[in-house]
Amino acid sequence: MKSNAPLPWPLKVLGILFFVAVIALILLVQVDRTLLGAAAIGAAAVAVLLGLSLAADFNGSARWLGQFARDNASLFFNGSAPDSGVYRIAGVGFAVLGVAIGAVVLTHLPQ
Repeated sequence: MKSNAPLPWPLKVLGILFFVAVIALILLVQVDRTLLGAAAIGAAAVAVLLGLSLAADFNGSARWLGQFARDNASLFFNGSAPDSGVYRIAGVGFAVLGVAIGAVVLTHLPQ
């Protein structure tokens, strides 16, 4: 039985922003390196916000991912799927990764 629950707005908005930030980062590396730092900080900030949204289960983001995984459990071994706690832990990891990328960019990017 598939659920028809809509994607929560934090995942939708931050996912689109993260995609746009990564594309902008890739294009700026190729075209103009003067804005590279700003684009990298923007991508890291969106990654932190996305991770915090999952970690805090903002507007049911982690629960939605858990339900989506259970509804599509055939993708997993033996038909089992992780619950929302796994996605909260992944959100913390995503936020820490965003902070680490931001720190590296701020400390090692030439001015």
